[in-house]
Amino acid sequence: MDILLIYPHLEHGVTTREDSHTPFSKLFGNPSLTLPQIAAVTPEKHNVRILDENFEPVRYDGDWDLVGISCLTMTAPYAYRMADRFRERGIPVVLGGYHPTACPEEASQHADAIVIGEGEGGWPELLHDLENNGKLKQFYGRDSCVQPEQIPEPRMDLVRYQPLTGCIQTQRGCPHACEFCSTSAFLGRRVRARPIPDVVAEMKKIPNKLIIFRDASLTINPPYSRKLFNEMIRQDLNKKWIANGNINMLSRDEEFLDLAREAGCIAWFVGIESISPESLKEAHKTSNTASKYRQAIKTIRDHGMAVIAGIIFGFDHDTPDIFDTTLEKMLEWEIDVGEFNILTPYPGTALFDRLDEEDRIFTKDWSKYTQSNVVYEPKNMTPEELMEGTKRVIDGYYNVPQSLKRVLGTMKISKLAPTSLVVPSINFAMRRYYYREFF
Repeated sequence: MDILLIYPHLEHGVTTREDSHTPFSKLFGNPSLTLPQIAAVTPEKHNVRILDENFEPVRYDGDWDLVGISCLTMTAPYAYRMADRFRERGIPVVLGGYHPTACPEEASQHADAIVIGEGEGGWPELLHDLENNGKLKQFYGRDSCVQPEQIPEPRMDLVRYQPLTGCIQTQRGCPHACEFCSTSAFLGRRVRARPIPDVVAEMKKIPNKLIIFRDASLTINPPYSRKLFNEMIRQDLNKKWIANGNINMLSRDEEFLDLAREAGCIAWFVGIESISPESLKEAHKTSNTASKYRQAIKTIRDHGMAVIAGIIFGFDHDTPDIFDTTLEKMLEWEIDVGEFNILTPYPGTALFDRLDEEDRIFTKDWSKYTQSNVVYEPKNMTPEELMEGTKRVIDGYYNVPQSLKRVLGTMKISKLAPTSLVVPSINFAMRRYYYREFF
């Protein structure tokens, strides 16, 4: 069979379709592993083509036996229209990804089949049914959970437009159940770690010198991560990398930090989420202790690694004074890169279920679910106050004087190593994104 796998274009994000023909997409693009992993479990007898619509247009006149579309919540309305056009030509369409998993009945109105959850579970069965019966079931993969040794090495050779940054996944699942996060809902709460030899072998094949780890967190399973770091050091992979981690765990284990740095880590993304203990408790972010943030950030930076911190505004305990207080702390703590998002109740999360039950979600236009729009009624401020407060923090953090000061500080902790410009470049990319998105 001839199979077309599509990433719909993005209109929101650090890089979008607007950037496709500029150096910016090469510098800051970050390819998804989803479709290359689906291609990896597709039998070799089939011809697979991966098309990223951010770089090339989708043509509807091709002679395809099957079209698969990866669907985020914000791309869902457009993906549905795309699917409808292929189906009008009699081409079977499969939808998968976070949004079809969260809203399978809705998505099934626009597809011949829905792959729920991890695609490797249902995709091979779907192909077998289509090839042998010519028919598809409505849903695939509903009860499947991919075992760690079955997580495939992605077919990155099918990705035509490669950025300067590579990516890899070592583990799936997250044991935490943060109310706003869809990771545990999509991948489950049982952490499954790939065999370390498989991970290292894959890293050797990645041509990029800088790699992003696509794990929920490299601090969920510290013994596993230590073994991985040691093997990376032993084999002298000569890679630099950035990963997600829990801020409080990192600060408690300086030996772990030393090992990570030696293995090539240049920065950690940490989900601070809020400086308010009440908001953290509300969000079930029990792994964070707000009172220890300052020392934790200092510890990480003292070990020569930058801190990229994620902040969310709009929790029920947030009042209008959260914005100025957060900005003050972000600057005081010398956080190297700030990510500022508006709380967004994604379908499939406990947050969505709660706010929907409370009748506080005022739009289900999924295209607005970008973390830069207010789609629900906050509890202790108006939607307008939430938006304006977020913009005030962005402008206060990313104005030119603060940005320059931060760049110099980041280069200092990296001791002017060859990769010392990576994090400042991310700073520039985030500044560009926020001013384009919010102002």
